Amino acid sequence: MSKMRFDETEIKESLLPIKELDKNMYEYLLEKIEFNRLQRFKKASRQMIRRYLARGMREYQKRISINDIISIINRPSSKKKILYVSALPTFNLVRQSIYLRKTGEFETILLMESPWLGDFTEKYFDTVYVYSSCYSLANILKEVNPYIIHVLGCSFYSEFHGVLSRILNDCAVIFEFYDVASLCVNKEDPDAAKVWGKMNVELMVFSERFVCERCDGIILGYSPEALGILKNRHNTKVPMLEFHAYACDRFSSHENGKYLNMDGKIHLVMGGSVSPTDAPNKFFGDSKYLGLIEKITAQGICFDIYYSPHFSPTKAKKKYWDYLLMAQKNPLFKFEKGVPPDEVTKIFSMYDFGTMVSFFHQGTFLDVHNHNRLPGRLFTYLEAGLPMIVSEEMQYLSRIIKEYEIGIVVSQKDLDNLPVIINSYDREKLKTNVKRAREELSMKRHIKRLVAFYEEVHG
Repeated sequence: MSKMRFDETEIKESLLPIKELDKNMYEYLLEKIEFNRLQRFKKASRQMIRRYLARGMREYQKRISINDIISIINRPSSKKKILYVSALPTFNLVRQSIYLRKTGEFETILLMESPWLGDFTEKYFDTVYVYSSCYSLANILKEVNPYIIHVLGCSFYSEFHGVLSRILNDCAVIFEFYDVASLCVNKEDPDAAKVWGKMNVELMVFSERFVCERCDGIILGYSPEALGILKNRHNTKVPMLEFHAYACDRFSSHENGKYLNMDGKIHLVMGGSVSPTDAPNKFFGDSKYLGLIEKITAQGICFDIYYSPHFSPTKAKKKYWDYLLMAQKNPLFKFEKGVPPDEVTKIFSMYDFGTMVSFFHQGTFLDVHNHNRLPGRLFTYLEAGLPMIVSEEMQYLSRIIKEYEIGIVVSQKDLDNLPVIINSYDREKLKTNVKRAREELSMKRHIKRLVAFYEEVHG
């Protein structure tokens, strides 16, 4: 293949329909795509450093060029190529890729920005490419011809990648919402503009509307009610699919003993996103856990947190210094480095319960988000064989927990009386139900729905 042309003019002309819709968004998109050469150089240099920190000499030995990745995507194949685009790939995409490849029909390729899970993702996708800048991503998108482009939008950061994919490419484009921004925050809220920036909030809202109107398919990890809300809000006829980060056999772990049997104490664990203490309470209060840690451990319960593995250890030390300090002082609390799914479930299987519990009174996203979201960690806990303790404010999650009888739904006042509540349940029965639910809520069982959705969208 001849060397790819990096053509600013071609990209800008492709984006002209955006200019007709909203001139301000057009100009801001040009800024986000990093047409400014100094900005692009800084971003590419930072990415190069991050890649080498994440992978060491392997980055030098295994790095492929931008022309190589385009050739890989475009070369003839008997398999249908799914091109995943995700600045920060979450584990639902990994689970999808595993079972799409198992069908024998698909080849999966991942374009991502974050390098920290490069070695992990390379085990479960046919090809992984960490792009240097959004400008590089735009140039790749305009050159490739896969079966389907599957974009995962990270709220307040990369929803606009769905806009770029649709504008720059004629292939079928599916947009998967990690979080639906309009269900999380009110776009008119001045505090949202202070936290994320006025133009970022406007681009987020614009991108949500654009992908709902112009992409070929929409995927949400929310309740059916949320799909209806989104469809009515944007008056869209685009096909929609409720699809979650279903449990994966590859990551499922068998019980290898319990901490309870060693020290007689109840052990709870939480894995996933943790907000730093200085994050605004209004939007991040439910993911700030210092107060919750104190409340739980004061009752003689051990409580450990494994933060998201998407963060570099260096960044985590700066971001979570007070959690690390509390772990040094509190013998019932540990704050551990995030671990990918193929390792973490073996660790989690040693605990008694996985938790999705928060102080909802201290600030959070909108109720419509909390009521309808189904967090991916549900399926990580299923893979680990763990019953769960969840807050009743998470209504769709609570509905699933009760339907399958795989855990305990608690109110805010129940958090003061956890040992009594936990001991009132038959834990062996809960664990048996978890194993059954792990089968029913498995990617193995549900992948055929995603394949059918791909076929519908491509057709």
